[in-house]
Amino acid sequence: MLSSKYVSASSNKSGEITFLRVTVAFLLLIIMLEAGVLVKTLGMEKTVIVPPDIHRSFWVSGNEVSKSYLEQMAYWYAGLALNVTPAIGEYQKGLFLKYATPADAGRLESEMGARLAFLSRNSAATQFTAQSLNGDEKAMKVAITGNLITYVGDKKAGEKHTVYLVGFRYLNGRLHVSEFRETSEQDQFGIGAHQ
Repeated sequence: MLSSKYVSASSNKSGEITFLRVTVAFLLLIIMLEAGVLVKTLGMEKTVIVPPDIHRSFWVSGNEVSKSYLEQMAYWYAGLALNVTPAIGEYQKGLFLKYATPADAGRLESEMGARLAFLSRNSAATQFTAQSLNGDEKAMKVAITGNLITYVGDKKAGEKHTVYLVGFRYLNGRLHVSEFRETSEQDQFGIGAHQ
């Protein structure tokens, strides 16, 4: 009886050792697989920064971005929205809306669609020449002052000195446009219009 107790304890220990060896082998296999995945994905991270043409340095931190980044992006968006012909309007609208906030995409699309429909009906084109940029880092808005020239055919139909407001939101590591509208010299950030 005493010998069977020792044999039973010995076989239990042997079974436990075998179980632990199998567990360690299984864990080593998982570690090797994870190491392989990590080595494969190392360096695969891409950071795409727009605008495509960077003129000044900028920073991005948490949910804030620098004033220079806002101004460069506003200039790029104004170019997409205001330097338009009927032939390239839909492409530029699509590119613009690609960076719109999800909550504001529908409104921005209808506003741009109305502008493009007007240009198409009148065989017109617009060209915007920015003269100054006034950014508000805290509100994430930029007022762009410049001249909007309208052409019908190849003739200049009019020129208007105007201010456009571009509003942004920084979501999930990307800067999205949330607002694009005309304002005035007296109220560049359109504060009076929303009171």
